[in-house]
Amino acid sequence: MKRLTFVSVLAGLLAIVWVLPAMAATTATTATTATTATPTVTGLLPATYFAKAPEIRGLTLSPDGKHLAAVLVMGQSKGVKAHYQLVVFDLPSLKVASRLKFRKNLLPAGITWLSNTRLVYSEARQVGSLDQPQGDGNIFALDYNGEHQRELYSVMNWGNPGMPFNMTSMVHGYPALVGPTESMNGQVFISITPFPHDEGTRNGHAQRTILYLVNSENDYPQRIAEINHGNMGFMVVDGKALFAVGSNSHMQPVVYTHKHSQDPWQRMPASVVGKGFYPDQISPDGKHLYATSSLDGGPMQLVETNLDGTGRKVLASNSFGSVEHAFYTPKHHDKMPFAVTFAGVYAHGKPVITYLQDNRYSEVLKALNQQFGTQFVRFAGFSRDGNIALIVANSGRDPGEAALLNMKTMHLRPLMRFEPWIKPSLIGPRVAFRYHNRNGLLLDGYLTFPAGVSHKNLPTVVMVHGGPIGPRDQWSYDPLQIAPFLANRGYAVLNVNYRGSGGRGPNFQKSGYRQFGTGIQNDIIDAVHWAIRKGYVNPQRICVFGGSFGGYSSLMQPILAPKLYKCAIDYAGVSDWSIEMNRSDTSHSQGGNYYLFKAVGTPTEARAISPLFMLKRFNVPVLIAQGGSDPRVPPENAERLRGALQAAGKPYEWLYFSGEPHGFTTEPHRLALLHKMSAFLRKYLGPGVTKATVSVKTAAPASS
Repeated sequence: MKRLTFVSVLAGLLAIVWVLPAMAATTATTATTATTATPTVTGLLPATYFAKAPEIRGLTLSPDGKHLAAVLVMGQSKGVKAHYQLVVFDLPSLKVASRLKFRKNLLPAGITWLSNTRLVYSEARQVGSLDQPQGDGNIFALDYNGEHQRELYSVMNWGNPGMPFNMTSMVHGYPALVGPTESMNGQVFISITPFPHDEGTRNGHAQRTILYLVNSENDYPQRIAEINHGNMGFMVVDGKALFAVGSNSHMQPVVYTHKHSQDPWQRMPASVVGKGFYPDQISPDGKHLYATSSLDGGPMQLVETNLDGTGRKVLASNSFGSVEHAFYTPKHHDKMPFAVTFAGVYAHGKPVITYLQDNRYSEVLKALNQQFGTQFVRFAGFSRDGNIALIVANSGRDPGEAALLNMKTMHLRPLMRFEPWIKPSLIGPRVAFRYHNRNGLLLDGYLTFPAGVSHKNLPTVVMVHGGPIGPRDQWSYDPLQIAPFLANRGYAVLNVNYRGSGGRGPNFQKSGYRQFGTGIQNDIIDAVHWAIRKGYVNPQRICVFGGSFGGYSSLMQPILAPKLYKCAIDYAGVSDWSIEMNRSDTSHSQGGNYYLFKAVGTPTEARAISPLFMLKRFNVPVLIAQGGSDPRVPPENAERLRGALQAAGKPYEWLYFSGEPHGFTTEPHRLALLHKMSAFLRKYLGPGVTKATVSVKTAAPASS
């Protein structure tokens, strides 16, 4: 099929009116905000638009392409924590087939189809906007129409009267969804790591991990595999667990394999695993393995190997960034990788797709990305026969939209916009850049600009991401919505992927250890100076903001570069690392304590990089925003900081909500943060530069 066919069919795609109102009309009783058409707005978007979370997320296409499962967010504007629902839509009408409501703070995670009509999910707990939801140990299954709901496993209910009898056939421990069978017959693989009290040891790595095959409707579990190592992930092929992947007590990767279930597990040698080896798919002939791999600690590569990891052949690699996403053809068409993207690799304003095969799917993906212009388009799912594709498109200024593509007729049917109230034209572009730090290391980041103004001499907010080991800032729309909000208010936003960030390989991540208060902070400072030299940033109008580790950095940056910043905004940030090492939820596990020791250091080293003990050098106004129920960064960090600033007579502002966890979760509280930030920035940086302010400044002066 010629590319021209795709281009001609997709021409004019962006002029199509997306049909979220059609979806919302079927959910009007509970999703009232989605039923209202997006208002016509000019200039500044209301702050409420950026305080709202996307009302729908986690789209998952059924194997026959006839249904779409998703997570629906309800009741955001009522002053309480949002409620979540698992909703299933009929396709292509988007008529609601079923809804499943969840208790406060709980939501479905890992939604997976087990057949054309049955699906499974884990129950997860929302722990704050600055952290990912965490599983609570419960797994459920149900039909697409909401019937035949069944509890497959429950940590809390295990051993209680009335517990489903089949659950007693599985050990008491922490479960994880592995996935459906290849035949999609309603069965699911679930792995369980027994709790320490059931193992007679508190050494998590001396535990077992057990894999079960569970019929989601009626049959008892069947034990498929077992390995004497805790918290392992399994790769199952043709009903057999071929690989077990995890880490040892020193956070080093370990991979085990065996050819037959009855054979003992064999650990792959270090010469194969290197610094990282993660099996992904088996080749159609069953003789080769596709995996992401890093032998020397550099960026992760996509490789093809023999089943024992030998005979390594590199399929895709980049000297700067790791393989971020690999696109595979649908299983019905012999699942093979046909394209990849790499972290931090961009061209023409959006991520680069490297094509490995010239086939129908690569041709379609090329055509879609051409037609969507500045948006990045990806396949987000296929029907089992490969004839229906779920398409998602977004950009750094646009939360994005979803559509269905019929691969036979090439008819593209829009489904919904994820945040229809956002007007991308009123948010400036998000531009990727690279720079060298003071040691010559090549790093990357992003600048989000205000819309309609020159990209020169702008008031700027340096926005530091959390982690710091592993997470990274992305080119796509900021999930916290802080960057687009500030850009809409006329401020440039500078994001930096400092050492320790993800996407650059194991060595780059580990280079952030023991560098929290030194090298990482220098990387951020060097990025600011780079942007000043380029003329993007007004050197007299810079503020620093961050959440979690980013909040810590917002306190450290003015200490280390006292003449660079005019103000700081600390959102759930660490002021004293000893609090983290003794009271945070990270410190409650053996692995967490080992991480804190490796990453932060000894108590003496922790104190040496804690801003609380350096406040004599802190001389800018600071806004402190904190949740009183934060387990990750306990509120004592903020309270001690406030007390020390008060005692020293240093200026600060305070925003505190007692019931909020790690990052505000309610719309009113997120709105309060945005209003407080906006007023704080106007006070200490002055107003932002928008198209309206530029027009006023350049207009002819009025006569006196």
